[in-house]
Amino acid sequence: MLLKKRIQIFAGLVVSALAFTTCNKKWDDHNAITDAAVANNLYQNISKTAGLSKFSQYLVATGYDKIIAGSKTYTVWAPNDAALASLDPAIVLDTAKLKLFVGNHISNQSYLSGGADQRVAMLNGKYNRIGGSTFDSANIVTANLYAANGIYHVIDKFIPRYDNCWEFMKNSSASPLQKAYFLSQDYNFFDASIATQTGVNSLGFPVYDTASGTVKKNHFLEDVLDVNDEKNQYTLILMNDASFTTEYNKLSPWFKTGTVDSTNKLTSFWLTKDLVFKGAFAFAQLPDTLLSVSGVKVPINKPSIIASYKTSNGWVHVMSKVDFTLTYKFPPIYIQGETPTSFATTDRSANTFYRVRYNPVTAQNFSDILMQNYNYANYFIKYLVRNVASMRYNAFWVAVNDVQTTPLWQQRLAIDSSNSAATNLPFVTVAYQNYNEVSLGQLNITNYRNVNLFVMGPTTASSSGGNNSIVVDYIKLVPAF
Repeated sequence: MLLKKRIQIFAGLVVSALAFTTCNKKWDDHNAITDAAVANNLYQNISKTAGLSKFSQYLVATGYDKIIAGSKTYTVWAPNDAALASLDPAIVLDTAKLKLFVGNHISNQSYLSGGADQRVAMLNGKYNRIGGSTFDSANIVTANLYAANGIYHVIDKFIPRYDNCWEFMKNSSASPLQKAYFLSQDYNFFDASIATQTGVNSLGFPVYDTASGTVKKNHFLEDVLDVNDEKNQYTLILMNDASFTTEYNKLSPWFKTGTVDSTNKLTSFWLTKDLVFKGAFAFAQLPDTLLSVSGVKVPINKPSIIASYKTSNGWVHVMSKVDFTLTYKFPPIYIQGETPTSFATTDRSANTFYRVRYNPVTAQNFSDILMQNYNYANYFIKYLVRNVASMRYNAFWVAVNDVQTTPLWQQRLAIDSSNSAATNLPFVTVAYQNYNEVSLGQLNITNYRNVNLFVMGPTTASSSGGNNSIVVDYIKLVPAF
C-alpha cells in the first residue's frame, strides 16, 4: 500500500511538471507574439499587415508614415485594399486631397474597439463617430492590433473627408441667394497674437505687419450659430432661390428702413437666422418642426426637401419651401417693468419699490416696480426696446394695484416722447387687485428701429394719498399683421 501511494504521488508530480512546462510554453509563445507586435511602430506594423498595401502606400505618399512612426500615441483605422479599390483617382493623384483623406483615418490617443459611442477628432481636423465595432459607416473587420505607439484596426470601407456645414454651403450651388448673403457677412479682423511685429512706435507700442495678422471672420457665425465648428453638430437648411425669394418678400415689409441696402440685410438676417439648428438631424430623424437657436418654430415639410447631405459636423438639407408662420417669426415682445432704462430727471428713488408678488391668476410669483406719492406731474418710467420691426402692435400690460382701493390712479403708455399727445395712448385706470392683462390700444412702428416706451403717471403732482402712483409688472407688444 505504501509503495502504491508513493507511485501515485510521483505520477502526480510528473503530470504537474509537464502541465507547468506546457503553460509556460504557451505564455512564452503569447509573449513572443505580443513583444514582436509592440516592438514596432504603427507604420511598421501596418506596412507588414496583409491587405493594407494601398493604405501603406498612401501613408508614405502623404508623410503620415513618419508621423505615426513617432513617439506620440495614435489610433489608425486602416481601410483594406478591397475598400480602397473604389477611391476616386483624383484624390490619389492630388497630394493635398490625399493627405486630408488619410488624416481622416487617424486620431491621437488609443481607442479600442468595443468602446462607447463618441465623436473623435481626426488628424485632418474633422471628427468621426466610433463605437462598438464600427468607425463611422465602416465595419471593423480586424480589431485592436497593437504597436509600440498605439493601436490600429482594419476596416471594410474608407470614410471620405466631408465638408462641414459651412464649407458645404460655400462649395454648393444649391442656394445662390442664401449663399450670397452668408458670404456678405465676411469681414477682416486683425489678430495681433498671430501678426509679425515689425517695430515699436514713438509711444513704445508694438507695430505689426497687418497682412500677417489679418484673418477672415463672419458676423453670421458669430452672432447666430457657428456651423463652421467641427467639435459640435448642426443642421443647416439651404433654400433654393425661388423659396428664398418667397420668404424674403413675405418678411421685407416688416423691415422698412431708410435705405434699400439696410432693409435687404435685415430681411436676409431674419430669414436665415432661423435656418440653423443645434444637433445633427438626418432626413429620417427630422421632426415636423424644429426649434431654431433664436427660439422660432420652423416647419419641416419633408416632401419639400430636394436633397440631404451628410457633413463632417451634421447635415445640410436643401429645401424648395420653408413656409414660415409669421406669428412664430414675430412672437410678442415682453418688457419687464422692474428693469427700466431710466426715469424722469427728478430723483424719486425714495418713492420707488421693487417688489415680488404672487399672481393668483397664473399661480406664479412675479416681480414689478411701484412708485407712490412721488409728488411730480407727468412723471415717467422709460424703457428702451431694441430692434422693433416695422408693423402695428397691440399693446397690453399687467399693472397690479394691490395697495389701495381709493383713489384709483391712472397711468398711460407713450412712445418716443413723454410729452407728445400724438403718440400717447389714453390714460387707463389701474383697478384694485386686477392681475390680468389690460388692453392699452395700438402702436404703429413705421420703420425698423429701437423704440423708447414711457409709462406716464398722473398729470398733477401730489405727495400723499397715493394719487401719484405708477406700477408695472410687464408691457406686452403683440404684432398685428
